Amino acid sequence: MTVVGRFTSLAAAAGCLLGTVPAIAFAQGTTLNGRVTAGANGVAVVAATVSIAELRVGTQTDADGRYSFTVPASSVRGQAVFVTARRIGYQPSTVQVTLSGTGIVTDFRLTSVAATLDEVVVTALGIERKKSVLGTAQQQISSAELNQTKSQNVINQLQGKVSGVNITGSGTQGGSNRIVLRGANSINGNNSPVFIIDGVAISNRARVGNPVGGYDFGSAIADINPDDIESVSILKGPNAAALYGSRAANGVIVMTTKKGGSTNNRIRMEVTTSYTWDKPSVLPSFQNLYGQGAGGSFKYVDGQGGGDCDNCDQSYGPRLDGRPIDQFTGKQQPWIAHPDNVKDFFNTGHTKSTTVAVSGGNDRASARVSVGADNVEGYVPNNTFHKTSGLLNASLKVNSRLSTDANLQYVRNTGANRPGVGYTNGLMQMFVWFGRQVDMEALRDYNKGGATNGGPSDREYNWNYNYHNNPFWLQFQNPLSDTRDRFIGRVAANYRIADGINASLSSGSDIYRFNIDQRWAQGQITGSPVDQSYFGAFSLINDYNNENNTNLVVTANRQLGSRLSLNATGGGGIRRELFSTTGTTVTGITVPNIYNVANAAVTPSLTQSLSRRQVNSVYGSAAFTLNDWWTVEGTARNDWSSTLPQGANSYFYPSANTSLILTDAIPSLKGRLLSYAKLRASTARVGNDADPYQLRTTYTGLSTKLNGLPQFTLGDALANAELKPEITHSNEIGTELGFLDGRITFDASVYQKYTRNQIFNAPVSTASGFTAKSVNAGKITNNGFEALLGMTPVQTDNGLAWNTTLNYSRNKSKVTELAPGVTTLLLGSLWNGRIEARLGEAYGAIYGKGFQRDSATGKLLLSDGLPQPTATPTVLLGNIQPKWTGGWANTISYRNVTLYGLLDVKRGGNVYSVTNMFGDNTGVLARTLKGREEDWDKPGVVVEGIDADTGLPNTTRVTSEQYHQAIYPSIEPYVYDAGYVKLREMRIGYDLPLSLSNRLNVSAISLAVTGRNLRTWTKVPNIDPEFSYTTGNYQGIEFAAFPNARSWGLSFRITP
Repeated sequence: MTVVGRFTSLAAAAGCLLGTVPAIAFAQGTTLNGRVTAGANGVAVVAATVSIAELRVGTQTDADGRYSFTVPASSVRGQAVFVTARRIGYQPSTVQVTLSGTGIVTDFRLTSVAATLDEVVVTALGIERKKSVLGTAQQQISSAELNQTKSQNVINQLQGKVSGVNITGSGTQGGSNRIVLRGANSINGNNSPVFIIDGVAISNRARVGNPVGGYDFGSAIADINPDDIESVSILKGPNAAALYGSRAANGVIVMTTKKGGSTNNRIRMEVTTSYTWDKPSVLPSFQNLYGQGAGGSFKYVDGQGGGDCDNCDQSYGPRLDGRPIDQFTGKQQPWIAHPDNVKDFFNTGHTKSTTVAVSGGNDRASARVSVGADNVEGYVPNNTFHKTSGLLNASLKVNSRLSTDANLQYVRNTGANRPGVGYTNGLMQMFVWFGRQVDMEALRDYNKGGATNGGPSDREYNWNYNYHNNPFWLQFQNPLSDTRDRFIGRVAANYRIADGINASLSSGSDIYRFNIDQRWAQGQITGSPVDQSYFGAFSLINDYNNENNTNLVVTANRQLGSRLSLNATGGGGIRRELFSTTGTTVTGITVPNIYNVANAAVTPSLTQSLSRRQVNSVYGSAAFTLNDWWTVEGTARNDWSSTLPQGANSYFYPSANTSLILTDAIPSLKGRLLSYAKLRASTARVGNDADPYQLRTTYTGLSTKLNGLPQFTLGDALANAELKPEITHSNEIGTELGFLDGRITFDASVYQKYTRNQIFNAPVSTASGFTAKSVNAGKITNNGFEALLGMTPVQTDNGLAWNTTLNYSRNKSKVTELAPGVTTLLLGSLWNGRIEARLGEAYGAIYGKGFQRDSATGKLLLSDGLPQPTATPTVLLGNIQPKWTGGWANTISYRNVTLYGLLDVKRGGNVYSVTNMFGDNTGVLARTLKGREEDWDKPGVVVEGIDADTGLPNTTRVTSEQYHQAIYPSIEPYVYDAGYVKLREMRIGYDLPLSLSNRLNVSAISLAVTGRNLRTWTKVPNIDPEFSYTTGNYQGIEFAAFPNARSWGLSFRITP
């Protein structure tokens, strides 16, 4: 090569090199470093995560709180990004930086989660406001707190975490629950709070059976996917929820779902999955010394009474000593116990849950789409649940004034072969009558038929042909399916009228169809409409629910001078509700296994009902804040309801509240010990309309005809054309305190509320042709105290932290007025137990038959050695209200490992356990062994008491069987202290090191072992006292409740 050629080549190379200088600057990457501290003293925060989520890079702080990481050159384009520092127990902190070829130094100062009053919370009408200006009590639960463990129903995930909240359920997997905030407001009406999700009021309607029999099809709120929830705000009373209208008297639960946010046009994907194993948490303690029979005798012939007590379902038969007896198998075999026969019926259930979410956006538009799938194999054989959900959240900034947002959820929730509840086909009820010698494994082959062991040829193979069905036959041969298809949607247009003045027009709907297809095979003994002359029966039920809410809201935020600001809201809305149900029941079919109306052997029974309601509203609020430390707010709302009389269907209700931040008003109060102090007070009045169609007495159609003409009948209650709305008054004061730079926080409230003009059916003379009349009367009062204490007892430089939260609540409900001449209202009754609202007494008194006692000594009066029940069920035996409830949550973290546990506590209150009553009566429980002897001629029970005839101490001996069957009409021995302590949740989590996560191109990967309902400490034997057989007001009666599922599981989460 010539010199000229070489020079030319070098010049070209130099030019290329010079041309790449800017690229080289970026190609070197960008290093970020700094320090993460907390508190006024700048204490180092160890093991905090500092990351750029959209680029999936980051690191953790060292023992001095310092961090350093480099953004790869391929990701550096001179763009602006968000850097976030986060640590458990602190509020995340985010700053925006511009990536270039030079290093960036960014320090963070974190604030304790419990230490700030600047936290933004969701208030009435979905409006976000700083917690510091609120004069009412509300509690917010974050997504992380909510989803420590998983449950099929999001409401169950609030248990033990919120003060003033009482949650009960039926115990069945996929079953319903009941939630009440701050006690009952209505004596006989609805006491459930309103549920709002993304501004849409949604239904929590439950379909449950009755004490005689049926199925629990769960609560509609179970459709919501907990993984989609960003936060839950609990507005605990009328004071906080007044702007939500007439239903707000019972409080409001506001759920906000996750949104897309700005990701600089990058797509982010989040995956959450969990797998749990489920087993019954508690089963009765059974005796295993005596088998089926009565009076020590048993001999099987046909299971229908052809032998010696072979139709009995008690276990007061012969001692299980191995003697050869035909037990129902058609041949003799050793007469021995099967101690785990009930336990052996249940499987190990499995729950698989997965949610995949994709989100993205920029400064003009954002969206998030998620798909969730839950698959549950219940611990009851052949019982399954499947839920598929999808959620779309989208927002668009059209221009500088106009923006829109919309969300849409679709849920398909299906159940198959839910177990029966109640007396007839309730499995748990059956098991307290189950012979202790019965081999459960022998019943699995139910298709052998009754003729195999001398029973009826048209029945399944069973151990008893008089009272009970084979439990496996019930679960496998009587198909039961239910499906709910649900749409929840909302669209809103937001317009900025001027600086600080905005208008929003929104419309949202909750629409679902719920279909039940139930079939009974031929051979059913009880619990169904099967006519044994035919080949089975079936029932079809179709529910339709549609609620729409349309609102126009104008908000104004104005600075009125240098010291005073105004936050005002005004608007109006229309709420329309429609609920309809149709049912078809066929009690006999002609051709087996064809469940169609065309195959009906008898005239089908048809039912149909329709309910409509409309409420028009106007409302407004105005909050004035002085110097950012004193806020006074007033609200007002007027509703016009279609369920109240024309011309008298308008009702107005106002509220007022104030908050004062003492440490800002008097700065000298603030110091190392006292971080902040706030006082709040509020008063409110909220109206509540009547249920539809209570103004006129209506007729109910009958399924039968007379001479070809349809028949109708009047109901038992006389309507009232002059009904007035119920009115709830509430007053509340509270405080929020922070100590030691927020390491200790305290939030407390004292409240008093009462509801007058109660709407209920009061008894009237039957000479009127009715048994009751709808009236406005009565008054119920609630007085309570709530407290929430948060502490960080340990927070060290090496990354060890312990955060603990305790909540406590106490509420007393009392019936202070009833209708003239009425001293008690029956809320519900079962097996001689009554739940009543009695004048002058605490709401929910348990009455029933007790024992006759000597008036002087209080000792039992006995006849023939046996206690004597009282003649009438008028003995006060307890009350359903707990003395107090609480929860204790603890989180201990060390670098990448976190241990979490939650205790849920209920102290006091009573429960009447029918399970224990039946278990004693049948002799299956272990405690019935007392007094049983090997020789039945020498019984061993002498009941302590006085002989009613002689007045002398009792010396008559009776058998255990005689004793437990004689006391049956009395419920006194079966009313227990319903208190408990539950290890509700436990979680051990591990976050993979960021170095590994970054290699996998994600910002975080979390693994966890979880547990739920792991242990219960209670004085109530053989059952879980948490559950009731109804979601209505007559709580306090347990009847064959399924045990809670004790769950262990694994969870896995990938965060982009």
